Amino acid sequence: MTYYLFVIRKDYYKKNDQYLYTMLENLKFMNKENYNYGFSIYHNMCYFFNDSILKNYLKKKYDLRCVNNTYYLNDNTTLKITKSYACIKTNKHLRELLCIFYIYHKDIFVCNFDTKEYFWLREKLTYNYN
Repeated sequence: MTYYLFVIRKDYYKKNDQYLYTMLENLKFMNKENYNYGFSIYHNMCYFFNDSILKNYLKKKYDLRCVNNTYYLNDNTTLKITKSYACIKTNKHLRELLCIFYIYHKDIFVCNFDTKEYFWLREKLTYNYN
């Protein structure tokens, strides 16, 4: 499973979750010639990650191995943090890692574009869904 995490601006809470997911999916798979337009849309919807804060914390807490900006948590899980999103690839539930992102920012929207699954991280952690 591949999960993309985005920090969403508060003015986009008024939109429904399906709309938000669709906008992010369209941005993720946008053609390169439309990147300037996509960047302005993204900037209106999302905040950038302060990737250096997250990377430093994760390196100290987990002593992670990093290759080409990808962190290897174990044999089954990788994490990539960019300015615009974080990407977790795993085949198991990672509550502790998700909690770190929740502490970093309360308004994170999570998308799995392969299965078209999406949720607010705060809801997943608050209600302890699996």
